[in-house]
Order: sequence, then C-alpha cells, then structure tokens
Amino acid sequence: MANRLAFEKSLYLRQHADNPVNWFPFGKEAFEKAGKENKPLFISIGYSSCHWCHVMEEESFQDEEVARILNSRFVPVKVDREELPHVDRFYMEACRAMGGSCGWPLSVFATPEGEPFFIATYVPKERFKRLLLEVAELWEKKSDSVVKGAKEVVKRLASLLEGLEGELPGPSAAANCFKEIESRLDPVNGGYSPPPKFPLPHFNWFLLRYFSLGGSGRAFESAAFTLKAMRLGSVYDQIGGGFHRYSTDAAWFVPHFEKMLYDQAGLLVTYSEAYALSGYWLFKETVKELISYLERELLLSNGLFASSQDADSPEGEGRYYAFTWGELKEALTPEELEFARQLYNLSPEGNWEEGLNLLYPAEEFEVKAEKLGLSLEDLLKKKALVDSKLLSLRGKKVPPATDEKALTDWNGYLLWGLAVASRFVEPAAKERAVALATSLLERSYRDGKLYHVLYGSEPAVEALLDDYAFLIRGLLELGSATLNDDFYSAAAELADIAVKAFYRGGRLYGSSDNTFNLADPFDGAYPSGVAVMVQNLLIMSELLGLNEFKKVAENVLRSYSEAVNRYPSGVVSLVEAVLMEGGELSVVESASQEALGKLLKEFRPYRFFRLNPEVEGVKVCERGVCREIK
Repeated sequence: MANRLAFEKSLYLRQHADNPVNWFPFGKEAFEKAGKENKPLFISIGYSSCHWCHVMEEESFQDEEVARILNSRFVPVKVDREELPHVDRFYMEACRAMGGSCGWPLSVFATPEGEPFFIATYVPKERFKRLLLEVAELWEKKSDSVVKGAKEVVKRLASLLEGLEGELPGPSAAANCFKEIESRLDPVNGGYSPPPKFPLPHFNWFLLRYFSLGGSGRAFESAAFTLKAMRLGSVYDQIGGGFHRYSTDAAWFVPHFEKMLYDQAGLLVTYSEAYALSGYWLFKETVKELISYLERELLLSNGLFASSQDADSPEGEGRYYAFTWGELKEALTPEELEFARQLYNLSPEGNWEEGLNLLYPAEEFEVKAEKLGLSLEDLLKKKALVDSKLLSLRGKKVPPATDEKALTDWNGYLLWGLAVASRFVEPAAKERAVALATSLLERSYRDGKLYHVLYGSEPAVEALLDDYAFLIRGLLELGSATLNDDFYSAAAELADIAVKAFYRGGRLYGSSDNTFNLADPFDGAYPSGVAVMVQNLLIMSELLGLNEFKKVAENVLRSYSEAVNRYPSGVVSLVEAVLMEGGELSVVESASQEALGKLLKEFRPYRFFRLNPEVEGVKVCERGVCREIK
C-alpha cells in the first residue's frame, strides 16, 4: 500500500512511496500531527541521485520493524533537498552548529515545531533501530529538556552570522584568497583538499581571473594543472562527457558516480575561461563535449535541463561506466584493445574492483602520443574510433536514472555557463543559451512570480534567493554574449523583485519563510547565492546605471566583511564581489556589433558589453572613467 508520497511530483519522494514507513511530505499536515500527538518528527533529507540515500532506504525504510517504530513513535517526514533547499540548508547548518557529521541522507530528529535536537547522516539498520528506540525513550521521559535544548540550537543558528559586520573589505582580500587556495593545492594530483575531492569550479575560475587581473602566474598554473588532472581522470566520463560529483581518492580515479547539473554548469564557465586564456585544445574539447552531453542526456521537452543522474544502475554503483576485460575484447579488435589498454590504463584483471576497468588516461594525450610513437592527430583519430565502440558497448546497459525535475537556480547557472562558452569556445552554444533563457522566462516566471522547480509544465515551490541570483546572472552573461538588451531588462526586473523579497536589515535572506530563511555567504559545491546576487547588483549598477542596487550590494558586503577578512577561500564569490566593487567591473559600448567582435572574444573578468547607438567607435567605462579605444 502506497503512502502519501505517491501523490508527490518529486522523483525522490515517489521513490519512497512504497515504503512501509508512513511518510509525510514536509509541511503543515506533518507538523500538526506531531503537535496533536506530542511526537517528535523524524525528518529524512536526501535527493534522487544520492547513493547512500538509496542504501538507507533499502536497508531501513523498506524494513517492517523499522517502519513500525517510526510509524508508532515518530511522525516521519521525507524532504527532497533539491526541491526544498532552504529547509535542507536550515537543518544542515543546525548539524554543523551541533558539531555533527553532516551529509546526505540527513537524518533529523526534531520537536513538533521542527526544531532539531539530534542529527545524524546514514545509519546502518541495526544501529538505526537502536537509535530510534533511544530517541523515542528520551522524548517520552525528558521532552521538556529536549525542547529546551532544541530552542538553544535554533537560537544559535539565528546568531551564526553575528559579528561578521564591518567596513567594506579592501583589495587585499583577493591576494589573501589566492594565498589560502594555493596553500591547499595538491601539488601531485591537483585539487584543493584531501579526498573526497570536489571539482569546485569557482576556485579555479577565481585563480584564472586573479591571474588575468595582474595576480601571480602561479594562480593560472594551479588552475590549469587542476583542470587538466580532472579532465584526465575517471571523474570525467571519458566517452560520454560530463563530470561525476567528486573523486573518492586523491588522483581523480574513482568517482562518486552521480552527475549533477550544477557541476556541468560551473565547469562550462571554468573550462571556457581557461581556454580563452590559454588556447589549450583539450579545454576547448571539454567544453564542446560537456555541451553535447547536456543536450543528449539532460535536455527536457520543456526546454530546461534535468537536475541529475544517479550513481546507481541495476548492475550496481558505477557499473554503467566500467568494463570487464571480456567486454572490451568483444567490442574491440586486438589492435584497438591494446591501444585502449595503454590510453586508459586498463588491465585484464581490472584497474578498479571486481575485475572492472574505469577509463583513466591520467597523462596528457600529448604524452600518450609520444609514448605510443604517434602524432597527436593520429592518436585522437584512433581514440575517437575506440570511444565510439565503447560508447556503443555501454549503450547496451541499463543507464542510471535521470531526475527530470528542472530547478530554476541550476538552469540559471547553466545559462551562465552556456553564455560564457558561446563567447569564448562554441558560438553555436548561443542558440542553446537563448532557447534556455526563453524557456526559463516563459515557464518558471509566470504572472510576475518566479518558481523554484518545474515538473514538466507545472511550476512548484516559490522561488528562493538562489533562483533569482543564478537566473539573473545567466541573463546578464547572455546579454553580453548576444548584445540584446532584452536580457538585461529581464535581469533588472527580477532583481527588483528579489531585493524587495529578500533584502532587509542590510542582509539578503535565502527565502521569505521566517523559519527557513538562512542565506549562506559561504560557497559550497557551487557559489553562494548571496554572493552571486551581490555581484549581480554591482554589475547592474555599472551596466544599467541602477545606483540603488549598488547601495544594497555594499550594505550586504559590509554585513559579511569579517567573513571575507577571516575566511577568504570560504567566501571566494564574495571576494569576487569585493573586486567588482573596488573597480574591476567594466562596461564596453559601441554602436556597431562588428566593432565589439574582437573584444567579445578576449577574456577580461567582470567586463560586460552593450550596443549604444550614441557611441562613436568603442567606449570603455571602468573605475568611474570612460575612454574611447580603437
């Protein structure tokens, strides 16, 4: 018998509809039941492409005894973190404030008012049963002290960002940020942390931008080194395109296999800018392959892009992307097999686990060509033939599931990536970017109201700050790429709504919900929505003369100035806003599109373009001064 989740639109929630657990979706009904029956809430937060979420479901939520305990002594609630990111952010910050181990699935025990008092992540079944019984007994015997402790947690959350205010940060923030990032660089494998290693596109594009603004040459070298290492690791799908979510090891060899739309979006920006600076062919090919992957596997009938693909397939986690030696022998000629063995570091015994091989070039293709006695051109021809055969071989397997909900913030982020790619790498991406912008403005923005998620043609969930921030940035980048002021006008309209909805007391908040409204200035797997919105407001003040936006941006920067000074690498995107506010923003205008053509292809951070029929020649405005250039 299906539970309430059978009526939900979220794929993740529907995946739990046949559990014996009597799940509630997050909302009023669950809270009222918990209050009426004086039971604690058990709030399980995850997402459809989360491997350990599926493991916990199979082990625990499909188990009749676990379900009996949850149904009788708790009110169980399921949350899709991608559908309700503001709820996830609140409980994730609570987890951090409580000093817990945080990740997904997030297992939250909360009072009937939703105030958390204990939080865990994945818990094996037998331990989970003991935990449920212990928490239930604690609640039944000492609920007053539990409620008191939970209220302290919420109070601590409310004060998390206090004491971060100060004067506007100065130009030293960028140099300090570079030093912190450089100190974290893995000099052997690239990347900026011990395993697990995430792509962190905004780290790499900051280094590229810092270098291009006159910073250390090491900034470019560090970014280029990391971008090459990721591209040549199994964290990149060598034959199908697209980056997996992270690497479980230092050398980018064994990924956590889900693919997230936000990673592809940010890496489009990064590899495009890296190509514009370096001209390195592999960066260009990476951008083109990413766009091909996105259009082939994630593009939806509504013109938007799906949020993610699972790590798991029927054969097991990651098995879709791996091959046995027997499969390789069947698909390739002996000569091709030997070439593939050397190109991708394959072996008859398998280079991974259970006799499986992951495609892992590790070395640059120029080095591979020299070792094989081939020209680079000949190596790439042989590679293309082998890759096509391996892709056909993989096509016989059942692929991982795709979560087809379309998120406005992630699609806005992708719009940003496509617009940048169209300027520096792939002109054809401009058409795709325009189509995406049109779909977002027609489908996610209705009757003056923006929505966070689209299920087919149905919008759901009122938009959050991140939705506005990333969509606005995508429109601004597209306005520059197309020289079409309509995209700038749409960005300004959305920004006006966002400021009215989320700005108060000198800060930007994440939602209009007074409980779940935390706005995190710290970057995560992708940039902070707060920081992106601050950047947007600064861009529009310079580009469109909207000075009131600059005042809001400066107030928000002041409110987080100590975060910038103390933890610059944690707030990279705010540091970029500091650079913009300090004069690195520039606007180029001309009456002629042809006159701007060459400049549009040159990489200069924080430079935006407009057509202006009143300008003779080309005019550049920066640091409050305008000048004509030839």
